Amino acid sequence: MHKLIRDPIHGYIEIDELITALLDTVEMQRLHRIKQLGFSYLVYPGANHTRFEHSLGTYHLMNLILDRFAIAREREQELRVASLIHDVGHGPYSHVIEPVIKKYTGKSHEDIEDIIFSHEEDECGESTHIADVIDKYHLDRQEILGFIKGDAKGAFSKILNGEIDIDKMDYLVRDSFYTGVAYGVVDNMRLIQGLDFFNDQLVITEKGLLPAEYLLFSRFLMYPSVYSHHTTRIAQLMFSRAVESLIESSPSPLDYALALRVMDDYEIDTTLRNAGGYPEEMITRINERRLFKRALYIQLNMLEENLMEELREESRVRELEMEISKRAGVDEKYLILDVQSDIGAFLKESEAQVAIHNEIRSLSDVSELVKMLNRASYDFRRLGIYTPMRYRAAVKRAAEAILCH
Repeated sequence: MHKLIRDPIHGYIEIDELITALLDTVEMQRLHRIKQLGFSYLVYPGANHTRFEHSLGTYHLMNLILDRFAIAREREQELRVASLIHDVGHGPYSHVIEPVIKKYTGKSHEDIEDIIFSHEEDECGESTHIADVIDKYHLDRQEILGFIKGDAKGAFSKILNGEIDIDKMDYLVRDSFYTGVAYGVVDNMRLIQGLDFFNDQLVITEKGLLPAEYLLFSRFLMYPSVYSHHTTRIAQLMFSRAVESLIESSPSPLDYALALRVMDDYEIDTTLRNAGGYPEEMITRINERRLFKRALYIQLNMLEENLMEELREESRVRELEMEISKRAGVDEKYLILDVQSDIGAFLKESEAQVAIHNEIRSLSDVSELVKMLNRASYDFRRLGIYTPMRYRAAVKRAAEAILCH
């Protein structure tokens, strides 16, 4: 029996018995309570969509891909399941605290072995978990995990986690819609029609070249305007510092970080508020939008080349934070040095494989637009130093003296 779910992006999404069972699991329902864009709502009030919605959208696009190509029924089920559950490993506020959790546990949101291989006991016997559904339908766990991590065998290995994948196809359009930023315009249907097989490899054809370029261009514009907006970054770094303080104060940092991994946004907010001290102050500041301000915000390429190289190391960043805070006479807890990553590092899509005249080439080789985007990405790299308003002038002087001499 099939059901329909109405989605504001894709219209009606059809689900069958298997997908219905997965949607009703504890792990999938938790995604209702995890914001897709973390603290972007502080800049774009409409950005309150969740990982659950995105997961449904990704599943829908997977169905369109499967309709486009013939594939064995058994593998089709694994692909559909992987597309739906690919984000169940996300912690609170999605990517916001993933670096912190990975620092202590070594796990990213794609490392969901504990979710799909383990069975949790339910005292009431009423809760269903993803592992239970996988067992019931006799699905291949390793195959599902391989598709989520992008290292499965075969032509479809990268369709969920690769250079041009359905994960990006959904979130760019969805994030654009909910933020109201008109940059995430991607013609997903045209792009899907522009995919084909070449030597058992899924590639972009000449028909798909233009929509693939649009996807990269959209992502390029969404980074500075949404994903790396300075207000969002300030809030997420304040939040990350609060969470790290909480982990460090626990008797077992590893166990505590693992526990945080399965919380939702509301649980982590409550935990921070009840912790007192610095964690409580940070979450209260965020909730009341009393955020740190930019004392310094410059292009990375304005710094000396050797210093730019040093800033790749977290230990060096922390040393500079301490040096600047000491010179400014500010407690180091109230100063954040933010080294924004090179957007070019995120444009792995530029290495997507394109079939032109029976020859396989990378997208960056055949597209002048993509070459331009890779070059222009260097201009988006920023160094920010954030602190409460009352310290801004002193921190600015100290930072300029140390970093810009």
